[in-house]
Amino acid sequence: TGALGGAGVTLSGDVLSPQTVRRLACDAAVIPMVLGGKSQPLDVGREWRLVTKGLRVALWQRDRGCTFPGCTVPAQWADAHHGRHWCRGGKTSLLNTCLLCPRHHTYVHAHDLVPTITATTVTWHL
Repeated sequence: TGALGGAGVTLSGDVLSPQTVRRLACDAAVIPMVLGGKSQPLDVGREWRLVTKGLRVALWQRDRGCTFPGCTVPAQWADAHHGRHWCRGGKTSLLNTCLLCPRHHTYVHAHDLVPTITATTVTWHL
């Protein structure tokens, strides 16, 4: 959740930072689960977080490409990104998603940047 410390570990034993784990989870079908002291499930997250075709078309229309300041990557080459992370309760909606090229998608996750998203604009706070 960002409030907890820790890291991820790959099958090969490589250690991943929490930021890297969140970035990877952003594009994976990961269902977050909170476990109690005896590994009993206390809370199971939502399963569906992917952007629909209709929402993607709306993002292409609104954003016109990567929303990171100064970037000129076209919309069709950009990823949909949740402004408030999906794993932190963010909705998959026009008011919580924006387009980012793969380079800036990685940068935003690594620096835990959050945009202000409206129906017509996306503003990054750098």
